[in-house]
Amino acid sequence: MTPRPGAPVPIVVRKYDGRRRFRVETRCLAVTPALLVLRGEPGRPFVTDAGTRRLATTTLEYFPRAPGHWYNVVSFFDTGSGALERHFCNILAPWRWDGATLEYVDLDLDLVVAPDGALTIEDCADFRRHARAWRYPAALRRGALAALRELRRLAASGHPPFTADPLPVATARALAGETVWAVGRGP
Repeated sequence: MTPRPGAPVPIVVRKYDGRRRFRVETRCLAVTPALLVLRGEPGRPFVTDAGTRRLATTTLEYFPRAPGHWYNVVSFFDTGSGALERHFCNILAPWRWDGATLEYVDLDLDLVVAPDGALTIEDCADFRRHARAWRYPAALRRGALAALRELRRLAASGHPPFTADPLPVATARALAGETVWAVGRGP
């Protein structure tokens, strides 16, 4: 079961110890057999324990539906111009949809892809620290590191969504299913 296009999709992100990191509102843009694509509108609430703020950017958020893909890709766009700001890739324990909320466990590792294709890995120290503190099972550690390797390969390929396309083009590609997972270029 997945959300239908146009339906609201609240996202709840947790840490491995179960505490909620944040909640953000999105809407389902497209669903294919391989991919769920959500859209975040500017002004949507971003709720943490520290309070609520409004996000200024527009996002397209890609969630692979096939088992074994331990990540998502959030493409951030300037709301005024539609220009791509960055792709932010979260390494996560597989997400789930309960019919009302999409939820996942953030495993700290992140890959940031700049519009020019430059790659930056973030939060390795947090991943190592939490893996020790919370005793990540070996399979979880291996899955997270494999996801990071896969994302680096996918981003280096330059296939959608890892392009510098502006928001209208990226949206059209998402609606047409033209992503690395949907066109068979992924694993």
